[in-house]
Amino acid sequence: MTDVLDSLTRDLDWRETEIASMRVLLSASNSSVQRKTLLRAAWAMLYAHYEGFCKEALTIYFDAIKRAEIICSELPVSTQAFALTAPLNLLKHSSVPDFLEGVLHFQTNYMETAPVFPEVDTQSNLWPNVLSDLLVTADLNPAKVSEHEAKLKTLVGRRNEIAHGKNNLIEEVSYYLGFEQAVYDVMYDLALQIDERLGRPPFKP
Repeated sequence: MTDVLDSLTRDLDWRETEIASMRVLLSASNSSVQRKTLLRAAWAMLYAHYEGFCKEALTIYFDAIKRAEIICSELPVSTQAFALTAPLNLLKHSSVPDFLEGVLHFQTNYMETAPVFPEVDTQSNLWPNVLSDLLVTADLNPAKVSEHEAKLKTLVGRRNEIAHGKNNLIEEVSYYLGFEQAVYDVMYDLALQIDERLGRPPFKP
């Protein structure tokens, strides 16, 4: 197991423990009111772990790339563009003389140096299109996100309604469990993809 996969596994472990603990409480609930209340709490927690893990996993991934001792020009194009977000924005908003100066020295100052990545931005609402864009940026495959797109949209939408105090009732544990399985599928796929991608060029010769 690589160090990165070990870090991802540890992060998954505590999240799984919390989700499983909530599932135990749901199984033990003995009234419809209690069950509905716990389902709302479980839904909010499931979203929190979905967003939290995806952000943490991608942060671990980009940190591993920085430690890989490669320069920006060696990155896949989509990941390269992410690393160059700050200097490109600086150029875009600079005066003409500063723009020309920046262009002339861009190769030396940025392309031939170690990448510096911005913070992973989940936009506080990790809709499936946001996650897919992040995965493409990371040179990872968003197929699992596309597979579970409908469930992820419902997960985010209902979480927002619950977070804003709306009376969004989730009636059945079996209904909730389908979303839990979709989230696990996306999280496990992300962890495995990250480990696999870091094992190939340019990160490993």
